[in-house]
Amino acid sequence: MKNFVITILLVGVSVLGYYLLRAEVRLNFSSMQGKTVKIGKGDLTIPINATGEIGALSRHEIKSEASGEIVEITSSPGEMVTKGQLLIRLKKDEEQRSVDRAKADLTRAEAGLDQARVRLERLKTVGIEKAGQRIAQIEAQMSVAAFQKEKIEGLPEGQASAEELLLVQSRVAELAASLKTAQADLEDAQIQIKLAEKDVELAQASYDTAKTVLGDAEERLAETEIFSPVDGMLVQLNTQLGEVIQSGVTSFTAGTVLAVIANNSKMYVRTDVDEADIGSVRDLAPDWAKPGTDRPEIDEIPIESGTPVRVTVESFRDEEFAGVIERIHPEPNSRASSVVTYQVDILLTSENAAKLLIGMQADVEFTAESVYDTLLVPHDAIRRNEFGEMGVYIPLAAKTDDGEPEREFVKCRFGLDNGIYAQVMEGDLKEGQEVYTVLPARSDDDEDDS
Repeated sequence: MKNFVITILLVGVSVLGYYLLRAEVRLNFSSMQGKTVKIGKGDLTIPINATGEIGALSRHEIKSEASGEIVEITSSPGEMVTKGQLLIRLKKDEEQRSVDRAKADLTRAEAGLDQARVRLERLKTVGIEKAGQRIAQIEAQMSVAAFQKEKIEGLPEGQASAEELLLVQSRVAELAASLKTAQADLEDAQIQIKLAEKDVELAQASYDTAKTVLGDAEERLAETEIFSPVDGMLVQLNTQLGEVIQSGVTSFTAGTVLAVIANNSKMYVRTDVDEADIGSVRDLAPDWAKPGTDRPEIDEIPIESGTPVRVTVESFRDEEFAGVIERIHPEPNSRASSVVTYQVDILLTSENAAKLLIGMQADVEFTAESVYDTLLVPHDAIRRNEFGEMGVYIPLAAKTDDGEPEREFVKCRFGLDNGIYAQVMEGDLKEGQEVYTVLPARSDDDEDDS
């Protein structure tokens, strides 16, 4: 039994050794023969690749100028809404109280303005006129007194007593003093008018402020019903029933974003292009997409005049989405880690773009250079000869003295190269001709086949 087991093991080892030797011989034979492919014509494209994010035509953040408790929400995220459609309703109590207070303040301000105007008018019609009339009266009396004084003083000596002369002189002096007092009263009245005019201005300002406050309060009361500003999709809803929100007008945080409406009638990819590639992308862009030019309205963009851009997303791996360059932003979008990029907006034009969701990550491929129906060779076939010249090796029917396959080096000049195929610009090659991608092993091989 033991000898039988040993015999079986020896047979197994022999069979395994036979197959390993056979495989090695085949491998050596394949290596000796090399590997060839036939070259042919085709199209070759050198793309510029970038990554970006799917976005909508516009994005509107909705805040409320009113404060209050949310009592109604009419739509959910993902639903389409129309311009003017009610989205959120707040409880009106707090804003109604603000309106009532503002109305009362406006009434008081209006009364104060009326009082200031009445006082000013009274000073103009009573104070000034009264002071003027008083001055005119005194001046008339002074004329009479002066005449009497001159008459008495002109009488011959002895005809007028000293008492009469003293009385008339005293009367003239008294009237002169009264005139100065009346003139001072007139000046005081003029000053009071100026002060009253300032009071009217202040009262008017208070009235205007109260009126503005009332208008704002009424607007906030109207804002307790929040409507969609555009047609689009409700993409975010950041509140819920029963929540109490603060007005963006009265709070230091500029208010809470209650919802976000995206106008997704047009979809974009907003991508960052490296500064090394932005020149080529600019050359591909239509004139109206370049910085410094007048852009047409979004609905009037001549899509057919733009160079197609290929867009793919991870969510739909088997589909491609088409677009055109819609805008190249003139300032760098990012300088992180010394890498300068520029934002390029791609307007999606294919019908299947409706599948895409905002925020999806996208791979963008710009067609920078292309050649068509040109002779192509595999990149693995390109080699250098012993003189450092670029070209390919082709197999020959003849054999060497050692029976090894003969080959010939064909010098070539290559054009576009995508790392898989290269364009043959010059060289004695033709379509269907075989070239080596793996050279056959030769014992005396002295060429530089790197």
